Amino acid sequence: MINNTIRAGNLVSSEVTVDLLHNAIQKSASQKFLIDGFPRNSQNLAQWDIVMNKTTHVEFVLFLDCPEEEMMVRLLERGKTSGRNDDNRESILKRFKTYTELTQPIIEHFRELNKVRLVRSDQDPEHVFDDICNFFQK
Repeated sequence: MINNTIRAGNLVSSEVTVDLLHNAIQKSASQKFLIDGFPRNSQNLAQWDIVMNKTTHVEFVLFLDCPEEEMMVRLLERGKTSGRNDDNRESILKRFKTYTELTQPIIEHFRELNKVRLVRSDQDPEHVFDDICNFFQK
């Protein structure tokens, strides 16, 4: 089910995603987590708030900003070896549309809370890495 949803360029349900995250966090001995690519839409955020708000604190959202043209090049290159069924031009274009419609408003929500830490990720990898590390060292 999850692979078919991803292949279609859609998002996995908020309930499934938050349950997976909640279970992983509960099983971990760690107290700090970096969650990649979440929340992606208002339903994700609402479900996170319902399940996780009493036990977690979002310190910040790390936003790796990259132009679509560069992302397309990178994802198509990754698709040559990744084995992922969504690293093709058609799925990538659907993912860009989904991002613009559903995820960008989430970034804006966290920006209003002064919780967005932006890194331009179209720079050389060493520079991007240094910029990211700076946020985690603060």
